[in-house]
Amino acid sequence: MHPQIIAALTTASPYCPKPNNIAQDNAERVLNYIEDINLERNVRFRPTQSGSLYIAWKIGDWEYQMECAKNGYIIYAFTKYGYQKISGCELFDDFIPQFEKYLLML
Repeated sequence: MHPQIIAALTTASPYCPKPNNIAQDNAERVLNYIEDINLERNVRFRPTQSGSLYIAWKIGDWEYQMECAKNGYIIYAFTKYGYQKISGCELFDDFIPQFEKYLLML
């Protein structure tokens, strides 16, 4: 597991449930994808009150906000200059094509 995810899990508040294995695995897969495309890695992680793992990645004028939910879905919103361009809720395999499409707009 990536050290960023481990750090987010170990610094969790006692009032936030630890993200389950599904949320952790999806966060790992998203981070692996970001590393594979070899772009700047200004990525932040934090657990949420609902037991999910939130990921924020800012690159250039774009901000990619993703929440790996404990039910296997990724809830996302992509913004440019603070204006939302797209948002949705997809399983990982359906999320990646949307992510790729908006990464190409950098």
